[in-house]
Amino acid sequence: MNIDKLLDLQAGLTAFTAEGNKVDGVVEEIVGDDVFVFRPSRPVRIEAGRLLKISDGRDAVMARVLEYADQGLKLLVENQVKPSDERRQDVRINDKVYLKVRLVGHAAGHEQALAQTLEKIRSHKLIIDSFLKGLYGYPGIDEIPYTRETPTNQAVWELNRKLDLLIHMTLAEDFRQLMQTIPQDVNISASGIRFITDKPYDVMDILEVGMILPMVPLLFVRMAAEVLRVKTLKRKEGECYSVVARFIEMDQESKDDIVRYLFRRQREMLRRRQDLTRE
Repeated sequence: MNIDKLLDLQAGLTAFTAEGNKVDGVVEEIVGDDVFVFRPSRPVRIEAGRLLKISDGRDAVMARVLEYADQGLKLLVENQVKPSDERRQDVRINDKVYLKVRLVGHAAGHEQALAQTLEKIRSHKLIIDSFLKGLYGYPGIDEIPYTRETPTNQAVWELNRKLDLLIHMTLAEDFRQLMQTIPQDVNISASGIRFITDKPYDVMDILEVGMILPMVPLLFVRMAAEVLRVKTLKRKEGECYSVVARFIEMDQESKDDIVRYLFRRQREMLRRRQDLTRE
C-alpha cells in the first residue's frame, strides 16, 4: 500500500529512529508500491536496513531504509510483525483484495443494524454450508490451520475451499459482482481492516464487508464490522477517507481462514522484499 494511502502527506511528516531521534520532512516521490523517497528537513545519516517510524501526527508506519537517494532516503513500508511476535491477532499486512463495503446502519441505530447484519451473514453461511458440510463434513475441523500441518490436511483444506468457491460462484450474486471490480488497497488483520473510500462514514457505523482474498484457492469471506476511526486524506484527486473498522462476532472458521491467508501472504511478501533489498 502506497504511503499516501496510509498517512496524510499534507499534514507534514516526522521520522523517528529507534534511539528516539526525530526529524521532520516530506515525501518527495512515490516510487511504486510500498517504496517512497523521504526528504528530511536537515541532513541525516542512517544506515541502510535501519527501521524508521514515519508519522503524520495521527497515524504511523514503519519503513526500512533501502538507500540514500538524491532527494533523501529511499524507504520501504514495512508492515510485518517480527516472527517472535506472530500471535494471530498481531499479524497485519497490506494487500490488494476485491472489496465491497456496504453501510447497513448508522451509529444511532447501532444495535439493531448489527443484529440484522449478523443474522443475514449467518443465514447465508448456513445455505453454503448445507451444500458442502451437510454431505461431507470438514476433516480436521479441530486443527488450528496456521500451525504445522501434514500434506494431507493441507490438501483436504484446499479441496474444501475449492468446493466452497464453486458454490459461491454459482449461488452468490455479490461474488460475481466483486470479481468484476478492481482490487483495492487494504490493511488487514484477523480482527479488522483499514481501507480507503470516498464515503465519509461515522464512528460506530455498522458495515457489511465482503472480500475475495488473493490465495489459492480464492477465499470469499463476508462479515460485519464497526467503524472505529475515520481520517480525511487530502490528495491531488481530492479528499478521501481512511477508515479503520473492527470485525464483529466473526465465526471461528472464517477467522482461521483469514489467519491462514495472512501467514501465507506474509511469507510471500517477505520473500519478495528480501529479493528487493538484495538488488
